[in-house]
Amino acid sequence: YLIMIGASAAMWALATPALAQQAVPGPTEIVIGDAQWYPVPSILPQGAKVTFVSGNPYMPGEFTVEFLMPDKYTLPPHTNPAREHVMLRSGALRVGLGRKIDRKKSLVLAAGDTASTPAGVPHWSIAEGDVDIVVTYQTGPMGIAYISKREEPGSHSFPGGY
Repeated sequence: YLIMIGASAAMWALATPALAQQAVPGPTEIVIGDAQWYPVPSILPQGAKVTFVSGNPYMPGEFTVEFLMPDKYTLPPHTNPAREHVMLRSGALRVGLGRKIDRKKSLVLAAGDTASTPAGVPHWSIAEGDVDIVVTYQTGPMGIAYISKREEPGSHSFPGGY
């Protein structure tokens, strides 16, 4: 059930000051570093928005994205192929480890809190109120493997030009 963002999809420019305003070709124009918000891709539960801060999630190497999650937005138990480091900018995010959501074995991150999850460790999250979170992945390409196929959202492929 591992879903990878493929290198064959449109490429994103690296976000450096000189390249921060470069657009990426494709059916949807993506600009790295301008804080323009987009709906999350179909491999994630719908309802959240994402902006691309730095790096290239299609290629090897570190990259950073920022998510805006509405109240009760839930990312079901899943794993990532690389370490995931999060910093909460605003709101509260309930997080837990394990193959099932268990609120009794979770904690709530508040604005300013950080957390990391090693590659391959099952984890989940639920927004408690509106949440702004910055996520840095140790290396691309980005991938997500849902523990339960039943909870896997939408299409299994990352849209081209996203």
